[in-house]
Amino acid sequence: MECQCAVGALLAESFQSGHEVNVLAAKRNLYQSCRQKLPLSVGILLLYGWSLVTPKAVQSQNLAELSAQGKAALRDQHFDQAAKLYEQVVKLDPRSAEAHSDLGLALYMLGTYPRAITELCTALGLNPHLDRTQVLLALSYFNSGEFDRAIPLLEKAYRTMKDDPIVAAHLGLAYLRKEKDDEALVVLSHWVELEPHSADALYFKGKAATYVASNAFSQLTKAAPDSYRMLQLRAEMLRQQNLTPAAINEYKKAIAQKPAAGLHYALGTLYREGGRLDEALAEFQEELKISPNDAMTDYLIGDIHLRRNELDLAQQYLSQALGAQPGLIEAKLDLAKAYHAQGKADEAVRMLQMVVASDPDDQDAHYLLFGLYKDRGQAEEARKELQIFQELKRKAAEQEQKRMRLDSIN
Repeated sequence: MECQCAVGALLAESFQSGHEVNVLAAKRNLYQSCRQKLPLSVGILLLYGWSLVTPKAVQSQNLAELSAQGKAALRDQHFDQAAKLYEQVVKLDPRSAEAHSDLGLALYMLGTYPRAITELCTALGLNPHLDRTQVLLALSYFNSGEFDRAIPLLEKAYRTMKDDPIVAAHLGLAYLRKEKDDEALVVLSHWVELEPHSADALYFKGKAATYVASNAFSQLTKAAPDSYRMLQLRAEMLRQQNLTPAAINEYKKAIAQKPAAGLHYALGTLYREGGRLDEALAEFQEELKISPNDAMTDYLIGDIHLRRNELDLAQQYLSQALGAQPGLIEAKLDLAKAYHAQGKADEAVRMLQMVVASDPDDQDAHYLLFGLYKDRGQAEEARKELQIFQELKRKAAEQEQKRMRLDSIN
C-alpha cells in the first residue's frame, strides 16, 4: 500500500496544473521508485510472474542458459542485465513471443518506452493472447503520453482486472488527460473503493468530480440560463462566498419560479445559520409539504423546538426524523437532550448508549453521558465517559493542528 501512494504521488505531478499538463512528466521514475512494492496483482505480474521463457521451450543449451539468466535478472531487478540477455535470446529465437515480451518488460522498467513498445508489439504480433503483455504495452503507451493508444488497451484490461488499482488508476488518469471527465470519474471512484485511504485516488476523484460539475453547470447556463435551477446554482455559489443576503434573494427567486424539493430546506438552513429561527421554521414547514418524509427537515424542526424548550414538539419531530432515518445521529443526540430536559434520564441514557454503540468517537454523546451519570451519582461511569471525551477531544485537536500545518505548507 505504501508504494501505491508513491505511484499516485508521481502521477500527481502530471496533473497538478489541470488538463493542460502533459503526463510525460510522470515517466521513468514512476515505477522504478517502487517496483519492489507494486500491488500484488501487478507487482508479481511485472517482477516475478512475467518471465515466460523456460529452458524447455528453447532448442539449444546456450539459449536455455541465456533464458534462465534473463529470468534471474528480472527476478533480482537487474533490468539492464536482463535487457542485454534477452536481446541475445531474441536473436537466437526471433519467433519467441515470450522472449520479446520479457525484453519489453526489462526495457519498460528501464524507462526505455519506445523500444519497450516495439518489443511488446512484436510479442503480441507473434502471440496476441498474451494478456499481461497487453497491459504492459498499455502502461508503456501511457508513460509515453500516447493516450489514444493506451486507452483501448487499458479498457480491455479493466474489464478483466477491474480490481487492480494500477490498471484503474492509469485508465482513470488517461481519461482525465483526454478530458473524458465522466468516464474518468467512474473509474477513479472505483480506484477510491480499492484504496479508500489513498490521498492520490481521493485527489484525482475530486478533480474529476470538479470537472464533471463544471461541465454540467456550463451546459446549464447555456441550456436554461433563466431557469429555477440556474437561480439555485447562483444562490449556492453566493452562499459559498458568505454573501448570505444575496443568496437568500436568489433562493426566493427560485422558489417563486418553482418551489421544487430542497429549495425551502436550503433557504431554511440559511435562516437557521443566521439565528432567524422563525423564518427558518416557516421554510422547513413548507419543505415538509413538498417532502413529507424528509428526515433532515424533521430533525431541524425538532432542533428549533428544542432550542426554544418546546420539548413535546421537539420530541414529536425528532421521533419522526428517526422513524424515517433510524441512523440519524444528530436526531438521537437532540432526542436524548429532550428526554433529559423532561426528566426522562433512563430514556436519555439508552438513546446515548445507542449513539456510542454505532459511533464510539462521538464526543457529544460521551459528554452528555458524563453529565447524566454525574447527575445520577454514578461516579465511576461518569469518570469513564469524561476520560473518553477528553481523549477524543485531544485527538481531534491534534488532527486539526496537523491539518493547519499542511495548509501552511501548501
